[in-house]
Amino acid sequence: MKNMNYKFILLFALFSILSVASQAQDIEFGFGAGVANYTGDISPSYKLKNVRPAGEFFFRYNPSPSFALRFGAMVGVIKADESDSENLFFQRRAAKFVATIYEVSGRMEYNFRDYRAMSELNRLSPYVFLGGSVAHIAVNSNYFDNQPNALEIGLPIGVGLKYMLAHSYNLGFEFGARPTFTDAIDGMIQDGTNEDISSVGKFQMTNLFTKDMYYYAGISISFTINRVICPTEFR
Repeated sequence: MKNMNYKFILLFALFSILSVASQAQDIEFGFGAGVANYTGDISPSYKLKNVRPAGEFFFRYNPSPSFALRFGAMVGVIKADESDSENLFFQRRAAKFVATIYEVSGRMEYNFRDYRAMSELNRLSPYVFLGGSVAHIAVNSNYFDNQPNALEIGLPIGVGLKYMLAHSYNLGFEFGARPTFTDAIDGMIQDGTNEDISSVGKFQMTNLFTKDMYYYAGISISFTINRVICPTEFR
């Protein structure tokens, strides 16, 4: 009986997905490549010399020409090094780190134009997005041996451009920031419970009033499933 129930639930779920897909006719699968960057205690401003490779793949559902829901995964590397800073304080502290980010995210996108209208004049549209993410960040810092490996929550926000190459292919470019709720992405930890961590060699490790942030900028290509044919038995 339980097996029959499971089969019924799976069939119902499959039918529901196919029904939504056949009505929406706008499901995309895509991948992209780009660069990741970081701002925080070691690099307070965005610096091009800190960019490192990153890549992503994603699934996008377009319920209307204006709105889209996107779910994806991104892997990237971020780094910063104070040894070549123009600030004498940062040079003397000489903190540096390298981290690998493994992120999954979901977000909502708003398109300013209907770039999929099959019109030569409307193939390009700017868009904005906002969502949520969870990332595992593996940090290697020159200051502390015990590096954070917790899951960090972020708020992806950014802008981009979408261009319809052909009936089923789309090209995209975006730049997005991931504000986080942690100050430990760069390994510079200050929690007030350990003097050795909160200050090293008379140097304050962190800015207590800011949190770390990382970024992704990249180009993507996606394939649109324009129509899903329902099986005959479900018609």
